[in-house]
Parts: sequence; structure tokens; C-alpha cells
Amino acid sequence: MLIAAIAVLVGTILVPALAAPKAEAQHRCPSVAVIAARGSGQNGQIHRTSYSTEAPWVSNGWEGETMRAFFRHAENRYRATHGGVSLMKDVEVLGLEPSYYPAIYPEYDVPAVSVPSTAAQALLLALEYTVPTLRTARRAANEFSDSVRLGRIGVMQQVNDYEAATGCRPSYILTGYSQGAMILLEHERELSRRGQLAGVVYFGNPNTAPEDPTTVGVAGGGAGGALGFLPFNTKTAAGTPNRVNYCLPLDGVCDLSVQTLQGSQFNGGNHGRYYLWPSEWDNQVSDEFGRFVDQVRYR
Repeated sequence: MLIAAIAVLVGTILVPALAAPKAEAQHRCPSVAVIAARGSGQNGQIHRTSYSTEAPWVSNGWEGETMRAFFRHAENRYRATHGGVSLMKDVEVLGLEPSYYPAIYPEYDVPAVSVPSTAAQALLLALEYTVPTLRTARRAANEFSDSVRLGRIGVMQQVNDYEAATGCRPSYILTGYSQGAMILLEHERELSRRGQLAGVVYFGNPNTAPEDPTTVGVAGGGAGGALGFLPFNTKTAAGTPNRVNYCLPLDGVCDLSVQTLQGSQFNGGNHGRYYLWPSEWDNQVSDEFGRFVDQVRYR
């Protein structure tokens, strides 16, 4: 069943992206554009957002609640550590719209999912809930694999459509949560080839490789994510050394270890908590994001 699930997910044939949305007027080109891919099921809180009073851009809202919380934290953290200077005044956030990436299935509750009472039940929870690709095989690879398939081609389509509509050719930072991180990973090298990849920041990434030194949160990089054992993972797909792979302890999506399964049996795990609940690594990740931006705008 596991092999069938992986084959469905990894070997899916790409489909053409849908028509690009109509572009809005641009006041100026940003130093950095952030491609923000929301997590599975985060299609309900779509709010257009300005991340700096000094920036002319307003997001399309499709970055989702987790990424929105991250960008707000990064802006506030940078102002607090840089004498009130704005980080996001030179950064435009481009949420991946549904025509490029539906972000379908499964939804995660915050702060916790249903609580298993034993380690065995925790393992079943990981197979049934935390690792959606296994569920994909049982559901004939419908909604979730369709979302991943469309997202795989949609990322560069949105980049190309954005540049054609605005005339801008900024550097990009890829930021994605959960399924969003998964679909961004394979585009690192293409943006790097174009000379436009400024950095990547992932949260709860299923493709986290075991003991990835860029992983923040779990000690030693952790045991790896649900798809981290595949040849295509956060180590092998890397297109830049400017990378942060944020994996909270007790997040079985990015650290599928026995310790995680046992430790999360009383709280359902931490996959839904990134930046929506404070964690001790939040400042470190936001600082790295700020550093990636500064390397572009101050070079």
C-alpha cells in the first residue's frame, strides 16, 4: 500500500495550469517576491493583507493563516531588532491561488487532532491522518494527489504569469507549509538556474530528509518526514544554501520517529501550531528569513 501511494504521488502526470488571474497595478517592483504555499485545507481564511505600512503591495490572501502569521512575526521581529526598520517594505507576498494550487485535503485542526491513548493508536493516527499520502492510495488518489499535481506545475506558472503581467523580475524566496512545502521543493533548482532564488523557508515539510542539517526545531535534524526517505527530499533537491526547514518537536509529518509518535499520543502532535502558537525557534526562523531578504536588497 505504501509503495502504491508513493507511486501515485511522485509519478503523477502534470496537467496544464488554469488561466492566470488578471494582474493588478504595480507601484514598483519588489526586491524580493515570496511565493507562499499554504497548507492542506487552508482555504477558509483568505484575507488580503498588507505586511508593512511602507509597502505598496497587498497580498491576494491565498498565503493562508500559517504563512500570514509567519510574515507578521518576521516583520515585527525585524523592526524590534533593526531600530524600527521594516523588513516587508521591500517584499511582495504572492500566495499561490487555487488555479495554480488548490491545497486540498486533509485539513488540520489547531492546536491538536484527536488524541490517541496508546503508542499503537498513535501509529495508526500517523498513518491515517498525519501522513496523507498513505490515505491517498485508499481514496484512489483523488483530491490530494490532484492538488499536488496541479501545484507542481502551478508554481512556475504563477512566477511566469506574475513577471509577464508586471514586468518585474525579482529574486524569490519560497515559503511553504506542509503540502505547500512539498510542492515548492522541486522548483528550487529552476529558480536557482535563473539566478532568482534568494532562499527557502519550509514548515512541517513531509519531504524532510533524515538528519538534514538545515532543519530547525528537532534535535539533530530528526528522523525525517513521511516522504523524506525518497530520493527526492530536502537534501537532494536543494537549490540554495539559504534554507530553513522548520520542524517542531512532535510533528510527525516532518519527523516520523518512534519518539514523536509516542510523545504526541496525548496531544495529537504539533503539526498545526507553526506561528499560530509561539515556539522557542520562531525568532531564529524569522531572523533567517530577514537575512535572506537583506542579502538581496542591500547587495
